[in-house]
Amino acid sequence: MLRTDHLAQADRHPVRIDTTLGTVRFSVLLGSEELPAEPDTVWRLANGSHLYRWRHPAATVDVLLGGIDGLPWGDGAPVPLWAAIWQVRARAGISGLVVSAQLTDMPVDADSGPDSGECLAAVSAENEEFMVSIGGPDYELLAAQAVDGRLIPARWAQLLPADEDETTVEYGVRYTGPAGVAWHLPGLTTAEVARLCITTAWCPRDDDRPAAWFAVDLPLDTAYHQLVTDPN
Repeated sequence: MLRTDHLAQADRHPVRIDTTLGTVRFSVLLGSEELPAEPDTVWRLANGSHLYRWRHPAATVDVLLGGIDGLPWGDGAPVPLWAAIWQVRARAGISGLVVSAQLTDMPVDADSGPDSGECLAAVSAENEEFMVSIGGPDYELLAAQAVDGRLIPARWAQLLPADEDETTVEYGVRYTGPAGVAWHLPGLTTAEVARLCITTAWCPRDDDRPAAWFAVDLPLDTAYHQLVTDPN
């Protein structure tokens, strides 16, 4: 994902994002094997972002995580916005790939559920005070990315669903639990790479201005640029 020889190592810890309505936790399945919560190595970038790395016999898995500058919606204030860019580089054949994000430890008064939009797979949770959204590419955007072949393998274009009825196909986006979303993706052959951007935002609740939901609709390239930019 990026060179590490100039980065300072940090204490190992699980990938997580603390929000106003709980903690976003992630999991990754390589075939049927789940990666441990704690990575093998963590580095800290000069701007405060972190790079996490797992060295699995079948793949090297990286996630670049950090807060980025969220744009205000209309005349409102910018919302806290975090991006997690996942990269899986296969070292051997992998039968399938699942990347999941789940908002945990929610207060009992919070309601949650799927909250998708055009090219956006998302879940949102809210109570009387706050709103939290988690988002990433939906089936339509994944299909377009496969045709482009830059972020995910081009051959996936023949495997990913072509319409929104993903319940009858093997791959696509699944909504899990009260506030979770999982990307079920095809396998990788040796040396193939897949990249996926999952974003999280939160804001004061305002039914007329769901700023957190709008904020998570963020292209991977935009997130990556902000996560690696040196403040100096």
